[in-house]
Amino acid sequence: MQLEVRELINTLYDGRVYGVNHDRKTITHLTNDTRQVIQNSAFIAIRGERFDGHQAIEEVVDKGAILIVVEELPDQWQQFPVTFLHVQNTVRAQAILANQFYHEPSKQLRVVAVTGTNGKTTVSSMISDLLSTLNHRTGVIGTLHYKVGDKIYPAVNTTPHSLALQGLFHEMVEEKCDTAIIEASSHALEIGRLWFTDVDCAIFTNLTREHLDFHQTMERYAYAKRLLFAQLGQEFRQGRPKLAIINEDDPYASLMAQGTSASVLTFSRKNPQATIYCKNMTHTISGMHFDLVYQSTTYPVFLPMSGEYNVSNYMAAFLCLTNSYGYSPEEVLAATKSFTGVEGRMQTIQVGQPFEAIVDFAHTTDAVENVLKELSERKTNHLIVLFGHSGGNRDSGARPEFGDILFRYADKIVFTADNPRNEPLDKIWSEMIQDHDEKPYWTIEDRAEAIEHAVSIAEAKDIILFAGKGGEGVQIIGDTEYPYNEAQVVEQALQKYYSH
Repeated sequence: MQLEVRELINTLYDGRVYGVNHDRKTITHLTNDTRQVIQNSAFIAIRGERFDGHQAIEEVVDKGAILIVVEELPDQWQQFPVTFLHVQNTVRAQAILANQFYHEPSKQLRVVAVTGTNGKTTVSSMISDLLSTLNHRTGVIGTLHYKVGDKIYPAVNTTPHSLALQGLFHEMVEEKCDTAIIEASSHALEIGRLWFTDVDCAIFTNLTREHLDFHQTMERYAYAKRLLFAQLGQEFRQGRPKLAIINEDDPYASLMAQGTSASVLTFSRKNPQATIYCKNMTHTISGMHFDLVYQSTTYPVFLPMSGEYNVSNYMAAFLCLTNSYGYSPEEVLAATKSFTGVEGRMQTIQVGQPFEAIVDFAHTTDAVENVLKELSERKTNHLIVLFGHSGGNRDSGARPEFGDILFRYADKIVFTADNPRNEPLDKIWSEMIQDHDEKPYWTIEDRAEAIEHAVSIAEAKDIILFAGKGGEGVQIIGDTEYPYNEAQVVEQALQKYYSH
């Protein structure tokens, strides 16, 4: 990509230009990372938690930057042979400049954004898989990875900063993708990572306690989610209106619906008056059977995933394909037959053992309670749960509630590590266990050893839930990220005891 300085900075109405006039020079690279600055770069100085780009002006000039975007001019700015663009907020400026530099890439894609505490990855994966079956070429940006056509990149954040996001959209356009599916985290929405992203369909899954270390209150958390719907707008794209798809069963549904001028569709497991409704749910080891009621017609469905909440996730995906893409219910149901589930989301691991082993990402109080309640209702012997809570600047106030939930539903509990960072595991465990002693439990520091122990104590017809990691690719201990794959570790432990 390349753009003249004047073409780039003309999009910032609140910017004031200082220094050398480089209007006619061509920018070939736009970055906020000092390590990536090359000749003819534009550098955006961002004030981060650990580093302030304003402190690296001399370094980026030496590396060849010709345009530097700042909130504060350096003391001796006249001595630098560059153009300075002074703005009130470089994070906002970054979103505008990135959109301009990459030629508004989100407008060349159909963009689906999924927000909510739980279910974002599952809904995103379902939509991507169903669309792929229907011959679309998709890009996915979320917790598991960043997918651009056939390329897979490791995920740095659930929702990357606006510069990286627009770069990924541009790459999707170059790779002939027609759709981008984004997991929109509350943190990303509040700090503007989706500014100047043109979203066609926004989906709300649910809202439960999480990230209160950042948002402080549930009200602030809810309004951060609502920002996605507020920025939908009223435009028509390819003959179709912007859509908001909302889980009517969630207490915050009306708040989300009231925050948008777009068309609102609803899904529900409880209310037959919703746009789409499900009934007659039955559980099997291999998945869920249920009936969908949509436009006065009932459709039988089999979903190869456990969990009633995954039926809700499927209804969201179904509404997206039928309304944002215009597929008939029959076409979506035919594509569903090719769907095999989502990595790390109620993923069954089977090597011939006489009990169920399930890997799931459930890591919030609501998600853990939902899955444990459902598993406890269908168990025929013991329910064993392996769980750990994130350490280091996370919402430790939720730990007593996690403990109450675990001791309420599980028959045996193995406490272990889940990204403890620099926080002592004994502290994390004690804040969950409190004074509970009514069920047998173990505390095992090494997660792989804990998994092996859980397998070793399982009996025929038990259910073991390995909760919290799902498809997450790292275990964070101290300040180090270690590669990790829960499904592989569980499979190895099972093979040790049950391989033939």
